[in-house]
Amino acid sequence: MQLDVSGLKSGYGKVQILHGVDFCIRPSEITTVLGPNGAGKSTLMKTISGHLPAMAGDIRYRGESLAGLGPLAVCKAGVGYVPQDANVFPDLSVYDNLLASSLAFEGAASRMAEVLQRFPILEERANQLASTLSGGERQTLAIGTALVAGLDILILDEPTAGLAPIFVDRIVSWVRELAEDGMGVVWVVEQNPEKILAISETAYVIDAGRNSETVAAKSLLEPGRLEEVLLQVHV
Repeated sequence: MQLDVSGLKSGYGKVQILHGVDFCIRPSEITTVLGPNGAGKSTLMKTISGHLPAMAGDIRYRGESLAGLGPLAVCKAGVGYVPQDANVFPDLSVYDNLLASSLAFEGAASRMAEVLQRFPILEERANQLASTLSGGERQTLAIGTALVAGLDILILDEPTAGLAPIFVDRIVSWVRELAEDGMGVVWVVEQNPEKILAISETAYVIDAGRNSETVAAKSLLEPGRLEEVLLQVHV
């Protein structure tokens, strides 16, 4: 079942950032979202996941509207969001971060075991405080705490920004596995999108809170194509 966003308007207080965005997330597919800083990418993801209220438009999943629901209700509906920053409890251990995430969701205990199996580094660091993890380990934990909820759709906001190349490759590989297992994944990226574009189906370019272009993701890997699309932004 795909998630459909239509005519979505949103922002902060009276400041409107999104001006009627259309968007689609399909199961078993990876979708990349690109655009300049301030284009509205994170605002779009926060609104889909219930962290910001929609001003207008709709977000529909499994025949129901998610617009107006809070983040916990959206997560229970199967749609989870991992922000770029402040995405773990730094004063809790790795295990307790996963445990805290599991409290609100049925069947989460068994999924904790699956998460630890999928991400061996989390099992190795189970008793370590999240504040002592490296950037890549912390981002892996953030993804793990989201998966404990039993999601159908995972939204990642710049998950590899500032990470060492080894963790970039690991997270890209894990995301590919999640999609192969049936999950719909959205990856928001500003810099160096080539690795995720290579395994994505669709790329949305967002500019000034509007759809700028929707293309086959791999087409952006053709020489000069990515620059061509992004240079059209603000023109």
